[in-house]
Amino acid sequence: MSDLYSFPPPPSPDAMEWPGTPIGAGNCITRTKTRTAVHDKTIDRTEGRRDALVNAAVAHITRRAGQEPVYRHDVIIHGVRVRATTNSPHLYDYWVDNWYSPEEWKSITGLTPVRDPQVTVYALGGVVDQQEAAYYSRKTSTIIFFNTAYYGQLKSWVLGAVGRVLAAEYGIHSIHGACVEKDEKGVLYIAPTGTGKSTSSYGLMTYPRTRFHSDDWVYVRYTYPTAGGRRIHPMRIRRRDGSEVRGYPVFRWLETQAGAHADATVIGLDLENQETAVPITELDFSGPMEAYAYTSEKIFYLRTNLVENFPDSSMQLLRSKMENVPDVSAEYLRLYGGMLEDLVKAIREEGGEVTEFFAGQSQEDVKRLLARMIAFDNARAMLDIGKVLPRERVFSNPMEPTRMANVVLLKRNREDPSVAERLSLSAFMSALLLGETPDKKREIAYNAYRATDDEEENAYIAGLEREARGGELFRVFERKRDVPETLREEFELFRVMHRACRCYALNTTLTADPDVKDRKEAVGLTINLIARLIDQQPEELRLTLRDYRAFISEPPERTAVSPKP
Repeated sequence: MSDLYSFPPPPSPDAMEWPGTPIGAGNCITRTKTRTAVHDKTIDRTEGRRDALVNAAVAHITRRAGQEPVYRHDVIIHGVRVRATTNSPHLYDYWVDNWYSPEEWKSITGLTPVRDPQVTVYALGGVVDQQEAAYYSRKTSTIIFFNTAYYGQLKSWVLGAVGRVLAAEYGIHSIHGACVEKDEKGVLYIAPTGTGKSTSSYGLMTYPRTRFHSDDWVYVRYTYPTAGGRRIHPMRIRRRDGSEVRGYPVFRWLETQAGAHADATVIGLDLENQETAVPITELDFSGPMEAYAYTSEKIFYLRTNLVENFPDSSMQLLRSKMENVPDVSAEYLRLYGGMLEDLVKAIREEGGEVTEFFAGQSQEDVKRLLARMIAFDNARAMLDIGKVLPRERVFSNPMEPTRMANVVLLKRNREDPSVAERLSLSAFMSALLLGETPDKKREIAYNAYRATDDEEENAYIAGLEREARGGELFRVFERKRDVPETLREEFELFRVMHRACRCYALNTTLTADPDVKDRKEAVGLTINLIARLIDQQPEELRLTLRDYRAFISEPPERTAVSPKP
């Protein structure tokens, strides 16, 4: 792609970050623009490895004391305190913008944050005796990055580490996905890159009575009703002998052992996030489980190519800090000239401040700005979504939940004539175990940044595939007793998700319909279909290219959403 876009060269061979050609509120170019070639999440296997890496980080800080800045900043991510130490101005800048400080957390949620960090991060550049690499110790919840300033990997690994703490200690499910609320019902999208997750979530905001929840990462709590009418997310079961069941195994225990332990106590969280203890006999097992989703980020770190499908976001993106936005060549402008012309037209016709923002700029200048934001798939911005959408239509309190009624697994497979279907437990779990992307790569749970031993998990699933012989993978998986702990943890919570929500698969390939004239129409039909799913929540569903239009023949009411200044 070098003939289509490029980045300014580093000022020195060892530079880790440097300014790019100006755009927005800043444009930082990082030497590494994706995950590091060396990335090891298994350092606990080697005695003393974690301590040696931390000592190397501390030694570098000590050697360079007074010669370079060192930033230390704590944040709160769904109640978990994370402490980062870095000498990268770029990583520090984005870290502070992305998450809630302890003071912000308390001010917004009214909750007092824990005092001590539960996850510790070192991210240091210029460490001459270390290779460019990323390391993770699950045993101590420690992340160590050397000689990389790419924020995307740091953010994702931190979320993965926080997720391990939440699942093991509290039974809270961390998911790489996006969430939107419609008519007080949340829909969660879980999807590999390139299947329309952002398009689907932002597109749904064109309907009334919708609120934007999450763009990238969601925390889910699974609740039981009580005899008194409250809902409780169970964290621990305390038996009469004083022993406890803690974290994600609680749900299976309640399903299979509750009847034999009528004297047990359930310690959990209510919907106001207050810890409470109730006798197990107070849980109403005849009532439905419900799932509640919570957002994670203060300011969203997202791809700048959002403007390709939502040109009305361009003004606020161009007021935001950016990372790895390239320069584009004349060849790129020629190849994609038609698309860029359409986007400029949409901006000119938007009206209001968006149109005024671009009024003094030439057609060619606006096209080039848009092209730069679209050309490189991993160019990012730190965007306050409350400045794109009306503030009241965005979840701004990280502890305000939405009741999650629907889960949609997105895929993009032009060889598959199916459009949408309700998923059985086995089909739902099998799809997530494989996590197949459009280019046939594997991402378990559609999440490449889980805090796990990827090699061990992938080898284990490959063995399951051989045993399944083309059948549904989960039927083999659920019989196993030797499942890696990280897989057992994650998929136990996905099993509970299927119980609490209606789960569907959606194939975002309506351009394969011969009656669809272009991609824009295909996107509109897809969003219409999702809105219909939320409204109807069908018990049974199986749509193909031949019959999906009948399902959406009476489209739900739509409304224009004007971006905020």
